[in-house]
Amino acid sequence: METNNARNKQSFGSEKGLIGHSEEDRRYHLSIVAYVNKLNTTWKATYNRFASRAISKHEISVLAQRNNKINQEYLLGDTIEHINLLKSKKLHLPQQFDARLQWPNCWSVHQVANQGGCGSCWAISAASVMSDRLCIATNSSNQKQISAEDLISCCAECGGCQGSHWALSPFIHWRNYGLVTGGDYGSFEGCKPYTTIPDCGSPCSFEYYRKKVASVCQKTCQPLYGHSYEEDLITSEKAYWIRAEKGNNGINSSVQEIIQKTIGNDDQTELIKREIYLYGPILACFTAREDFQHYDSGIYQTTNNSTISKELYGHCAKLLGWGEENNIKYWLYMNTWGRNWGDYGFFRVSETELPEEAIAGLP
Repeated sequence: METNNARNKQSFGSEKGLIGHSEEDRRYHLSIVAYVNKLNTTWKATYNRFASRAISKHEISVLAQRNNKINQEYLLGDTIEHINLLKSKKLHLPQQFDARLQWPNCWSVHQVANQGGCGSCWAISAASVMSDRLCIATNSSNQKQISAEDLISCCAECGGCQGSHWALSPFIHWRNYGLVTGGDYGSFEGCKPYTTIPDCGSPCSFEYYRKKVASVCQKTCQPLYGHSYEEDLITSEKAYWIRAEKGNNGINSSVQEIIQKTIGNDDQTELIKREIYLYGPILACFTAREDFQHYDSGIYQTTNNSTISKELYGHCAKLLGWGEENNIKYWLYMNTWGRNWGDYGFFRVSETELPEEAIAGLP
């Protein structure tokens, strides 16, 4: 029997134009859900009729080819300096930490966006992290929302609606050129609100990303906003990696080695926690598998059966805390698929599954 929560997740806006499952795809995804729930581990799955099937390795690698000429200095940013600073801090970290409780007056920390039919998880999550950190750094006095739309359309190195390859790029762009403000789709908040309508599911089928036309960088604000684009630009001081492992995103091996050498023997889990505890949520990217789309509740653990759940695509989300439940340690994330997905837009992942990439910046 479906729970009320499961039924609610199947009702998503207008049905018109939605790409649904064929009978074959429906059986395929139902088999994933049945397999996960039969294992009776730390998480539960609920059939998500918007779930996609794995795409080819060729399509995954397209962005890597697009970005292979970016120089090493650009890729490192302020990483070495910041990691050394982070390592030097004397801290006693709590067993549980949730940015929503630590900084309750920061509006952006609590918000869950929906990327819609655009492969902009990287931009939605990065803009959310930037907004959080602006608020945190100013003791809640600066509540401006950084525009994900500005990142998608005006950061040439970032990737647009087809996804991003270098997860540090949004933060480098913020530091070097600045970003304007902008709220969610339909909000008319800020200079450049999000323009992709979230009406195609949670998450939208990958087919929508293929159809999305590249955005044109318009350095103008929406007509109801009382400032110019140039007046609205906000810049940051630093952009840096906290973790960079190869995974599907193909991080340049020499950059990876430099970061690893800087970290040395320090515990990477500890470093990530230090960063969040001191400065706020971070951008975290990982390889999403087919089963992840059906997450309903609990502490997600990768299904170690490649015939049941294949690698889907690289995905980015906002990492905002950690905790422990029934002796299982976990990371706490905000996703970019709206509140109809997962635990009202949030999810937890076993602490043993570190993100492949962890990135942030300081305003």
